[in-house]
Amino acid sequence: MLVGIGGLVVGSSVSAGVGALALAGYLYRHRESPGVPWFIASVLAVSLWCLTYGVALLVTDLPLREHLTALWLVGGIWTGPLFLLFALAYTGRTALARNWPGLAVLSVPVVGSGLLLTHSGHSLLWTGFRLDPVFRLATASYALQPVGYAMLVLTLLSAGVGVLLLVETVVSYGPLYRGEAIAVALSVVPPAAGSLPWLFGFGPYPQLILSPALFCLHLMLDGYAFVEKDMFETNPTTRRAAERSAVDDIPTPLFALDRADRVVTVNDAAVEIFDLDRGAVLGDPFEAIVPVESGPDSGWESVTITSAGRERQFTVATAALTDPAGTEVGQTVVLQEVTQEHERKQRLDVLNRVIRHNLRNEMTVIMGHADMVAERTDDPEVRASAATIGESADRLLATGDKAREFERIRGSQTRTRSVDVSRLVADAAADIGAEFPEATVDVDIHQRVETALRTDPRVLTLVVSSLVENAVAHNHTDSPHVRVALADLGDALEIRISDDGPGIEAHELTPIQDGTETELQHSTGIGLWVASWGVTMLGGDLEFTDTGDGTEVVVTLDTDFGPGDGDAEKATAK
Repeated sequence: MLVGIGGLVVGSSVSAGVGALALAGYLYRHRESPGVPWFIASVLAVSLWCLTYGVALLVTDLPLREHLTALWLVGGIWTGPLFLLFALAYTGRTALARNWPGLAVLSVPVVGSGLLLTHSGHSLLWTGFRLDPVFRLATASYALQPVGYAMLVLTLLSAGVGVLLLVETVVSYGPLYRGEAIAVALSVVPPAAGSLPWLFGFGPYPQLILSPALFCLHLMLDGYAFVEKDMFETNPTTRRAAERSAVDDIPTPLFALDRADRVVTVNDAAVEIFDLDRGAVLGDPFEAIVPVESGPDSGWESVTITSAGRERQFTVATAALTDPAGTEVGQTVVLQEVTQEHERKQRLDVLNRVIRHNLRNEMTVIMGHADMVAERTDDPEVRASAATIGESADRLLATGDKAREFERIRGSQTRTRSVDVSRLVADAAADIGAEFPEATVDVDIHQRVETALRTDPRVLTLVVSSLVENAVAHNHTDSPHVRVALADLGDALEIRISDDGPGIEAHELTPIQDGTETELQHSTGIGLWVASWGVTMLGGDLEFTDTGDGTEVVVTLDTDFGPGDGDAEKATAK
C-alpha cells in the first residue's frame, strides 16, 4: 500500500509536469493576447517544478538530490510572481506589469534563483539537508533559513494577490468573465495548500510535498478555462480599456467626486481646459477648483471661465457613482461646453429685438407713406404701386407678428388644460374669416365626436390659425373655400383642413417635411413652419396631401397630452 501511495505521488507529479508542457503548447497560439506570455511562463515554471520534484523522489544520491531540490525550487519561486504578472495584464493593468511594480515582483525569483543555483557555496536557504524517506520515496528534510522562508512566502503572496485580482474581476464585471476567472483563481488553491505542511512543518509527513501532485487539479481547472471557455478569446482588458477611454478620451471635462464632493480623479480634457495639476487637485473640494454656479434648485448648473481672452460657458451634468453592491460612493460631474450655443442665442436675441422694434417701426413708416402717396396722386399706376407697397408691408408685419407670437409661446412654460377643440377651431376659423371676408371657412363637427382634449390652447390656436390662413392666403380665386373637420380616433383627435386652392408647391413643402432649409429649397413664409413647430410642441403629427382638387392637411393629437397644469391652477383658484 505504501509503495502504491509513493507511486501515485511520483506519477501525479510527472503527469502534472507533462500536462503543463502540453497546456503551454496549446496556449502559444494566444501569445498575442493580454497576459498570455506571463501565463505560459508560469505554466513552464510549474512544469519544471513538477517534473524535477517527481524525478527527485526517485534519487537517493544525496548531492544530486540536493541539486534537484534547488532546481524544483527554482520552478516553484517563479510560479507565483509570473502568475501575478499574468493577473495584472489579464485584468487590464498591463502598465503595472511592464513598469517598476513588475520589476519589483520579478526581483524575488531572480535573486532567489541565483541563491538556489549557488546553494552549495552558502547556507542562506537551508541547513542540515538529509534524506528522510517516506512511502519508500527519497524525501528530504532540512531546516529552512529566514531568507528561504521569506522567498517562499513572497512567492505564495504573489499567487494570492493574483487570485484576488481575478476575484475582483468576477465582482466588477459580473457574469461576463465569471466562469473563467473563478476556475483560474481556484486552480491555485490545491498546490498552494499542498505546500503549507512542508513550509510550516505540520502534519504526519511534512517532508513530503504534495503540491506537484496536486497540480493535476490545477491543470484540470486551467483546461476548463482555456479550452472549454476560450478564456483568452475575450478578457477584461477590453472592458477596462473601454472604461478608461470613456473617461480619458472624451473631449469634455469630467470629474469624479467622493461623497464629500472632493475630487478623486479628472480626465485629460479637464486638466487641459482648467489648467490643472492632476496630482495636486486630488482631494480638493470641487467648488474650490471649478467656478461652478448654482441654479434655483441649489444644484450645480453652469460654469463660466475665461480662456485665451474669450469667455467659455459649460453646463453641468451629474450622475451617481455606485459600488458593485449598489451603495452610492460619490458622483461624476461632466461639463458640456455650450459657448457656441450661448453665442447663437445672443445673436437670435438681437435679431428678435430687431424684428420686434426696428422692422415694425420701419414698416409702419413705409405703410404710412404708401397711403399718403395713394391719396395725393391721380395716376392710377402710382395708386396701384402704392397699394402693392402697402399690401407687402402689411404681409411682412403679419409675418413678424406671427414669429413673435410663436417665440413668446415657445419661451414660456407649456400650460395644458382640458380644451373644447370644436370651439377653439370655430373661433380661429371665425378670426380668419373676418380677416379675409371674401373666403368661406366651414367647420364640420359631427355631434357625436368627442372634442375635449388636454392640450395647450395657445399653441393649438396658433397652429389652426396658421394652417387656415395659409389655405386662404395662397388661394388666388375670387372666393376661396376652406373646410375644417374634426374626427375622434379614440386615443387621438384629428383636425383635417381641406382647401380648393392650387396646392402647396414643392419648394414650400419640402423644407417643412425635411426639417431644414437650403439655398435651393426654402419656403417663402413662416406660416407652415409655425404650424410644424407648434404640432411638434404638442406631441402630434402633421401630414400634407395633394388631393388633386386642393390640399389637405391633417393634424393628429394625442387625447392626453401634457400634465394638466391649467386644470391644477383652476382647482387651486377654487
